[in-house]
Amino acid sequence: MKQSVNRSALKFWDEKETRLEAAHLLDQLDAVLNEEPKQVTPFLSLAMLKWTESVIRKEQLAYLAEGGFPEAERVRILIGAKGKTLDSKDADVSLLWVRPTDSRVQLEHRQILGSLMGLGFRRDVFGDIQVGQNGVYIATTIEIAPFLLNNWTQAGRENIKVSFLRETPDVLPGLGEKRRITVNKSRLDAVIANAFGVSRSMAQGWISQGRVRREGLVASKPEIEVQPDDVISCRGYGRIKLLECSQTRKERLAWQIVLFRSQRH
Repeated sequence: MKQSVNRSALKFWDEKETRLEAAHLLDQLDAVLNEEPKQVTPFLSLAMLKWTESVIRKEQLAYLAEGGFPEAERVRILIGAKGKTLDSKDADVSLLWVRPTDSRVQLEHRQILGSLMGLGFRRDVFGDIQVGQNGVYIATTIEIAPFLLNNWTQAGRENIKVSFLRETPDVLPGLGEKRRITVNKSRLDAVIANAFGVSRSMAQGWISQGRVRREGLVASKPEIEVQPDDVISCRGYGRIKLLECSQTRKERLAWQIVLFRSQRH
């Protein structure tokens, strides 16, 4: 008799597209439960990663997350039967080194991602995109890498050359700034406004425009309560890593955060 993961777990997701993505992941878990070969997921957002890990642990399956970079944010999950030893190489992640033909040019994250989407690829076939001293480094799948090596020649208006990364990437250090902010309530709009030093109405505007993501997913409700370890990104402005929350003497909430500002602002 075939085994199947309880589909009630899909109720966690509100958006139809995200629920379809999650359903495909449950199909992969079903395959492993029914003694089919180990499975490898697409590259997952932080929110989808946490959800998938919780379901895998409930089913007591073996798993391993691999994103190609140390402490990668976007990773693939290799899934195997209970008690099985897994090898990160089987996650089939390739690292590519992309640099401009003009050595005076510095490529930007948005140029790289925009050109990849322009080639017709989905975001889930790519992991992290990290800017280095001598180019940009990209995690992708072994299946996609050969096509990019042979056909990807431009990022924006810049001509580029692409090769496999054979050495340790010289990734630029993070520009994170540790800060303490205080709010009346841990609402998404209040935290964004205080972190970036903008008005509450401007923060709400970013949310309504779809420019804000929480754990990799679009956040559409300004009143949503944020939690420790949340990563909140505001397109064009940067991202916030929430660390811990405490109460002040004036009965406000104090958040310790790390702020990563976009290089465009």
